[in-house]
Amino acid sequence: MYKVLSLLIIFLFAFIPNSSAQCDQAFIDNCSTSSGSVKYIKHFRIRFEEAKSEKKRSEGQFSIMLNKGNHYRFLVCNDASKPGSTIIELANDFSKYGGNFNAEANKEYKAFDFICTKTGPYYLKMFFKDGKAGCGVCVLSLVMD
Repeated sequence: MYKVLSLLIIFLFAFIPNSSAQCDQAFIDNCSTSSGSVKYIKHFRIRFEEAKSEKKRSEGQFSIMLNKGNHYRFLVCNDASKPGSTIIELANDFSKYGGNFNAEANKEYKAFDFICTKTGPYYLKMFFKDGKAGCGVCVLSLVMD
């Protein structure tokens, strides 16, 4: 009886579709493939279930050190099998510098560029628009001019 139960459990886990299969290392690698003048630095990934309310949405916050004079690109990719659309915002202790969403036009962008004018710590906030469930990646790259 124990062997039959064990085989049944193994069979179930082997053939149940994995709902997060799209949000794996291959997804990150695909997002981070760069064209000639861009050099990959780091990626940030979030994966959240749908929020119970807009005011209690889940978000990821990451600290990064950026250097004066460098041209950075923040590229966003979303798991197509989930409804969530990744929104990113870049700020430091004093100012918000930008992101991939224009609230006035209600328009999202795949990437945004940032030319750093001061070396120091910056904060990247990531969340899903309207609190939807999803998996998103933000790839930080150095643009080589």
